Amino acid sequence: MFDFNLIVQEAEKTTSFWSFSQNWFDILSLILTIASLWLAYYLGERGYKRDKRDKAKEQKELVKSEIKLFENNLGQLNLAIDAQLKALKKYKEDKNFSLEFNPDVQVDFLKFIDVKHIYESIGFKNKEGIGKVNSLFAALYSLNDFRHSLRDSVRTYIARYTTLEKSFYLYRKLMYRMLHEICNKRAIDMQPAVGGLNINFGDNHFARDFFRLNQSVLNNPELLNEHQIVIRSKLIELFIIPLIELSKQHIPLNEDAIEIADMANEVNSAWIDMEVVTESHFHEIEGHINSLEKVQREITAFLELKK
Repeated sequence: MFDFNLIVQEAEKTTSFWSFSQNWFDILSLILTIASLWLAYYLGERGYKRDKRDKAKEQKELVKSEIKLFENNLGQLNLAIDAQLKALKKYKEDKNFSLEFNPDVQVDFLKFIDVKHIYESIGFKNKEGIGKVNSLFAALYSLNDFRHSLRDSVRTYIARYTTLEKSFYLYRKLMYRMLHEICNKRAIDMQPAVGGLNINFGDNHFARDFFRLNQSVLNNPELLNEHQIVIRSKLIELFIIPLIELSKQHIPLNEDAIEIADMANEVNSAWIDMEVVTESHFHEIEGHINSLEKVQREITAFLELKK
């Protein structure tokens, strides 16, 4: 016969075992899940920190390269400024309307520079260094329109000077054509003589004195330079000013004196204005020279900081 109670007891033992085993399985699954999550977090955090370090290192190298490029650009700019300064000083000395422009005197490279990196490389606590960086950038930005400003200055000067020069060249008409016309109209008698003519103007004292002044100036060795070119200041001194004074003595009675006085005054006025615009222009050129020299000083001071 079967013992029913024994069977029930055995069934209860079996149920209790499976219940115990199922609880441990759930706990183990939970532990493995937590461990997996922790491991994933650990690996992710480790990778993030590694990436962060790598990016920081890359950024540091990038900034270092940017600063090196900036310093190289400053060196190239310094060389270009040297060449432009030589050209400006020669132009100022020769005053011959011929100025060589150096296209490399420009600061376009500033568009590709993160200014913050320059300050960081010096150190924000370095007050003296920061002051020099401030001065450097102020000087560099002053060159933004340097090329256009310099070209416009020279172009404007040449245009104004050549316009005035047309009036100045009336001296040629005074010295040659007007003399010829007055001699033909006013001379009573002409006789060949050694070195020229003896001309009798009768009682026309203006024609006589104009002829004498003209001949004395043309024969004056001080009028021409070593290249046989008229020295303009000497022309004004020896011919135009005396001619104006001579004409005054015969105005308003002598019509030739009136015409010649008008032309002589126009020549003299043109010369005065030519001198004024020249002085003003070369004052601007001196300003450009000073600006470039200041930029050079600031570049040198900055590069000394980096040594």
